[in-house]
Amino acid sequence: MPPGLVITIFLLGGCVLLLRDDVPRSWLLRRISFWGGLLLNEQGHWFAVLLAASVGLAISEGDVSGPGWITVGLAVLVAAGMIELLARSFPSRPALRRAMGSFEGFEAGSLAGPGRYLTTLALPFAMGRSRIKLRSNISYGPAAGRANLLDLYLPRSGEVTGPTLIYLHGGRFKMGSKRREAQAIKCSLARRGWAVISANYQLVPQGTFPDYLIDLKRVIDWARTEGRSFGLDPDRIFLSGGSAGAHISAMAALTPDRADLQPGFEQADTAVSGVIGLYGYYGSLDVRGGPISGLPSGPRDHVHPGAPPFLLIHGDHDSVMGPDGARALVDDLGDAGNQASLAILPGAQHSFDLLRSVRTENTIDAIEDFAAWAGAGGGPAEGRRVLGTGL
Repeated sequence: MPPGLVITIFLLGGCVLLLRDDVPRSWLLRRISFWGGLLLNEQGHWFAVLLAASVGLAISEGDVSGPGWITVGLAVLVAAGMIELLARSFPSRPALRRAMGSFEGFEAGSLAGPGRYLTTLALPFAMGRSRIKLRSNISYGPAAGRANLLDLYLPRSGEVTGPTLIYLHGGRFKMGSKRREAQAIKCSLARRGWAVISANYQLVPQGTFPDYLIDLKRVIDWARTEGRSFGLDPDRIFLSGGSAGAHISAMAALTPDRADLQPGFEQADTAVSGVIGLYGYYGSLDVRGGPISGLPSGPRDHVHPGAPPFLLIHGDHDSVMGPDGARALVDDLGDAGNQASLAILPGAQHSFDLLRSVRTENTIDAIEDFAAWAGAGGGPAEGRRVLGTGL
């Protein structure tokens, strides 16, 4: 058997083992699990097909003999492991529904059907950009360079019938861009009538806390004022983000209309209708994101009664940022009488929404249902503690 194929089989097998077992304790293995799982964990069937084709070609060309058949057997086991990884993604739908069913008055809407799953599995890179209208690099603030630029995703007709979602990328407050993450979520919601804003923000070292929080508040103000010319609904604005973006979104939702965090636009209305946090970090920033300005930098420090509803989504196999921080934030919000729920997705890694996948499609449905519930009056419920998980 060709040495390159043997090495590939062993590398893929190692990644499958890391993704199947408990989250590794070793920092190195956690990083390998993350990077190795970005595609493999969500699109294992494609890797299984490619592996089967490669092994089949080697057999047909007579490159397998003697001990090589042992490697063929190993390849079969690795491919089976990849299919198992895919199978673990389907329980994400009931996990999300259980979590959201904890919201007072919530009724589940449309669920992803087999037809859409088949399309998703067959075309993971097809984001549907040709079926939306994209307005790129709109300035929303004074920061230099590209730090205060946003992209606006609209229905192809230009007629916005749904809410507005403001999405912030992750990247440990140091890297990333508005075009890198959650493209399937942004494009799918725009096709369904939403307006989706994906914004850059000041990254370390150009900006430190609370600069990126102020940037997000500028985006909210832009959506509520300038966004009207694009048909955006100022009364239905939701925040979302992945990893660091989820932290900033939570902070903005919990500190509305604070003059000290709105320099130059102190009178702007920066309240929002809800937050959808994806695999977020919700702790303080004393060791992340740069120096502290004296303002408490963690969302839990700003929890108060009357906060907008929160839906936090996290994978139980996230080797970058485990779900404990999300669970603690949901507990604090519930203790303060707010509506908050946590969905734990079985087998999901960090950045599980990089491509179209079963988990991504189910997350999109959850975002729509959450917004419909919140827009219909879902909000703070006196003394109610909500915690739903997929465990």
